[in-house]
Amino acid sequence: EPGSLVSAIPFQNNLWGHHATNFAIHLLAALALFGVVRRTLVTPALRSTFGDASTTLAFVVALLWTLHPLQTGSVTYIIQRVESLMGLCLFTTLYCAIRAHESRTLPWSIAAVIACALGMGAKEVMVGAPILVLVWDWTFATGTFAAVARRRGLLYVSLAATWIVLGALVAMDPRPLSSGFGF
Repeated sequence: EPGSLVSAIPFQNNLWGHHATNFAIHLLAALALFGVVRRTLVTPALRSTFGDASTTLAFVVALLWTLHPLQTGSVTYIIQRVESLMGLCLFTTLYCAIRAHESRTLPWSIAAVIACALGMGAKEVMVGAPILVLVWDWTFATGTFAAVARRRGLLYVSLAATWIVLGALVAMDPRPLSSGFGF
């Protein structure tokens, strides 16, 4: 209706940009997942079994994840953007941590911590990301918990420090107001 409040808010009438943004986030998450799977398959623990097919297998995994019907909501529903952003940040955190393990350079570790902190700001379920990185290292990189802690302790402490971001956001309690009950 012309003159109504709804017509005065441009994004209410054209949601194409919101869907395009959600789709871009979803595709970036798929690329990060592809990288995580491919790099995992070429670790010494899996290289002999999956190394030759790592790119193909990673592509199939990422494609299935991207096109799975359960993922429809992440693109079509605007409210699912926080889920998509958290997923992107989770995959990016793990990917950067894997690259840091491979290259033994600081920039990849810094990128992992930044991605983890951004994910903590997106959705509370990101709380498991630092533990996921630790478990990946323990499983695919070094073999023992002591070796993992010795080799990348600073990274784990830095990733765990992102829980401060999550704690601060939870303490401020923004979620009840974001659900519309404040109106």
